[in-house]
Amino acid sequence: MAHTGDVNVEVTESQRETRTTKAKRASSRDRMSTLEDKVEHLEDGAKDAVERLDVVDGRLDELESKGDELKEDINLAINKAMEHVDKKRETFQVALAALREEMQARIREA
Repeated sequence: MAHTGDVNVEVTESQRETRTTKAKRASSRDRMSTLEDKVEHLEDGAKDAVERLDVVDGRLDELESKGDELKEDINLAINKAMEHVDKKRETFQVALAALREEMQARIREA
């Protein structure tokens, strides 16, 4: 029996065990609540990560598409440049042939 002031308080062993059990349950509930909060936070983070990965994946697809378009544009530009070079080469060859004939004609005249 414990004595506090003018009131006699008797705490039995079973009452102490009940208090301890209640405290343990409260502590367990607090821990469980904390764990649930952490799990919820992790789930939210995972959802955000998946959303960000989806955005990145979409942008990568766009870049690949633009890369393919760029390759096509480059190939077209190269082909046009080669056509231009071929025309210039043909023009040069015609002019060179004309100069050869003119020089050969002058040599014959001389």
